Amino acid sequence: MLHINPNTPKIIKAKKAFYAGMLDFVFKRIDKIDELQGVNVAVIQRFFENHVFDLIDDLLIGKPDRLMQISNHLNTFIDFSSDIRKGIEYVFNYDVFIKKVKTRYHAYKLADSLDVRTCTYCNRNYTNTVIRSNGDKLTRPQFDHYFDKATHPVIAISFYNLIPSCSICNSSIKGTHKMNLADYMHPYIDNNLNDIRFTYKYSLELKSGLRIKVKTPQASKASNSVDAFAIEEVYNSHTGELLDLIKTRQYFSDKYLSILSSNLLRDVIVSKEDLYRIVFGTEYDSSNFMNRPFSKFKSDILKELGII
Repeated sequence: MLHINPNTPKIIKAKKAFYAGMLDFVFKRIDKIDELQGVNVAVIQRFFENHVFDLIDDLLIGKPDRLMQISNHLNTFIDFSSDIRKGIEYVFNYDVFIKKVKTRYHAYKLADSLDVRTCTYCNRNYTNTVIRSNGDKLTRPQFDHYFDKATHPVIAISFYNLIPSCSICNSSIKGTHKMNLADYMHPYIDNNLNDIRFTYKYSLELKSGLRIKVKTPQASKASNSVDAFAIEEVYNSHTGELLDLIKTRQYFSDKYLSILSSNLLRDVIVSKEDLYRIVFGTEYDSSNFMNRPFSKFKSDILKELGII
């Protein structure tokens, strides 16, 4: 699981735009509560006036621990009244947020401003946001609800609860798996990438003869997160990437990059980071792993092979 640094100018700017856009989104939905059918509108409106209005800022951009504190408190009302639940689900409506409609703020704007180019959870798949010059929306990352929206409907459109991810991690693997801050890594909080290390071993049981392994401290947030997203299992569908790296080590010395730089590129000024990106197609600096698939995996394997 990669870390999204919330203190970078890009993320700070994205959060400000999200707050401005979603504040408008939420209050417009609140103004339309009286259009709801089959519910006691007065009960819902009174609930928002007494318990929600003062918390809207925190609900939109509060840190994950604050989100859970608020959600657990408001769930006592939501669980008691089906009308209140319907009101909450109407106002904090994720399905409306992700619709491809021309509204002031929507999921594509959030994805575009975050600019997370590979899946936060697996770093295997590209998650680029593509919007045509005429405004047509083509593709973007999915947003995983770190805290599932069925259990926590009031934080269904909260900034720190919308994690950019690929469809495989979000829909196929995680699904409705429940996560919490004590047992699982949160991309905006936890920066313990060193607790996760890719390695490999030879195996006669597999057609490729290779098995990718993921090492983590036992019973840790890292190990729980790796298990939740089946990282070891899905990476073992990419043993070809591992084999290419092993062949590089076999064919060339452990000074591969130095040889390229000093001999083939001696008349070209190129940084170590750029050379690494050109040769291996991934990022050298861990803070940039999110820009290219397999960056974390290749970094760990190349270190083990002594190539970098």
